[in-house]
Amino acid sequence: IPRSADGHYRLTLEVNGVAIGFIVDTGASEIVLSKEDAERAGFDADDLAYFGRAYTANGEVRTAPITLQEIRLGDMVETGIAASVNGGQLDQSLLGMSYLQRFSEITIAGGKLILVR
Repeated sequence: IPRSADGHYRLTLEVNGVAIGFIVDTGASEIVLSKEDAERAGFDADDLAYFGRAYTANGEVRTAPITLQEIRLGDMVETGIAASVNGGQLDQSLLGMSYLQRFSEITIAGGKLILVR
């Protein structure tokens, strides 16, 4: 995955049948969807229970736990994946360690993020 101009690594995964763009975030514990992406993936963001807490660089935010029916990256398909919806402002969804741990190796070299199954 090439590094984008802003220095982030970005992936588009199919979540519940909808393409969603993620920032690969090794500092995030889990998959975190923005409210907008959660809506696109079939969740009613206004109807979720935001009882969780996440501590970010911008302070504490409330989160709502959800379960993704399916998440797909190429031919790699996972079902029943735990994730959260960010109750605050989030410009782009985050692909955190709960997903990245599925890879046997994660390397950053030469301006690329390399994920090995």
